Amino acid sequence: MRKRDYIIITLVLLLSTLLAAHVTSVALINRPLLTLPSFNFSKKVYDAQPCGENRKIDGLDQSAYPQIRKLKEYQEVCGTFPASRVMLFSEMPNSEVNAQAMATKMADILKEYDKYNIPPLIIMEPVTDWGAIDFNEFRDGFYDSWLDAYFAKLKELGVTDKQMGMWVPFPEANLPYWNHQNSKPDDFAINVTKIVTIQKRYFPGSQASVMLNSATYENDDFDWSSGDYLSLAPYLKDIPKGLIDSFGYQGLPWLPAANQSGGGVVDANQYLNADLAKSAADTLGVKNIWFNTGSFGRKYTLDEERTIIVTPEQRKDILSGVLVQANKLKEQGYSVSVNLFSQDKSADKEATDWSYWPAKEPKSTADSIVFADFAAALHNNKIELWLFDR
Repeated sequence: MRKRDYIIITLVLLLSTLLAAHVTSVALINRPLLTLPSFNFSKKVYDAQPCGENRKIDGLDQSAYPQIRKLKEYQEVCGTFPASRVMLFSEMPNSEVNAQAMATKMADILKEYDKYNIPPLIIMEPVTDWGAIDFNEFRDGFYDSWLDAYFAKLKELGVTDKQMGMWVPFPEANLPYWNHQNSKPDDFAINVTKIVTIQKRYFPGSQASVMLNSATYENDDFDWSSGDYLSLAPYLKDIPKGLIDSFGYQGLPWLPAANQSGGGVVDANQYLNADLAKSAADTLGVKNIWFNTGSFGRKYTLDEERTIIVTPEQRKDILSGVLVQANKLKEQGYSVSVNLFSQDKSADKEATDWSYWPAKEPKSTADSIVFADFAAALHNNKIELWLFDR
């Protein structure tokens, strides 16, 4: 056989192999092989530019709390500890006994975070073991004594103002899945003022924030494509100036399912608009703004026909848009932070994977480099990165 024949046969075999790989890629991940990014996964990728604060935290994997242990993976990816604050979730008490028990548990958590010098961001949702709290009942004082008992117990257990960190009651109250069918935006201001006043009675040096979603929905409307990006002043105008320390602005990208038509919302200028965030902060009289956002890698994961996959390049573009909005605010004299929602919720009802690598496998995906690049970009622009994962 001539040399020319060998070359032709080799090329045919190579093309056949690539075609088979392409077909397999499409079948398995609903995405052509040729759209997958080419990344260098050498250690130099992560050591070249630290993507966090200039510190490392020892013993994260020794913590009693899984959420703190999880942070070790982020430190491995970045080479340094990347987060200035970490988000936690809490419910509200609904009895004296419940308030005592909840406070005892929270005191242990807050002291554990303080041990590692990690400031917490506590999202206090209007939920008890009864279910969602009625906003009107809360407004009328039904929960006042239990909240007082809760914060009093935290104080009694030796929690300090510093250990308390930042608390965010009634988060994203302009979304329809809370129990506020008959309440008005004014009620949000009353409820927030009520709970933060109690908090600061016991912990005057602690911080309080409010977080609202960028798009407002009618109480009975949960079509993510139909939210209105409006001024949030009606929710904020009646909160006393000086009570709140910062404003949290939640905006998340959205795409329709694979078997649905229509466009999505992936432009941060729409779902995380700096001008609307500034207007809300000005209404509160604060100069500190934080975004609550993320970029999912997979969505509608509980239904194969509906599942969509977002490429690392697309995730990088989405996060680049977030950085643009953050810098717009920074250039106008605001202190800006970005809380990155990074939990894998693909097995939950939400059916969305916000993570950047599989559990316990940092540096294993191209998405982990997307995270590292974004964290480094924030750090270089003097914008704090906060984190949520568990």
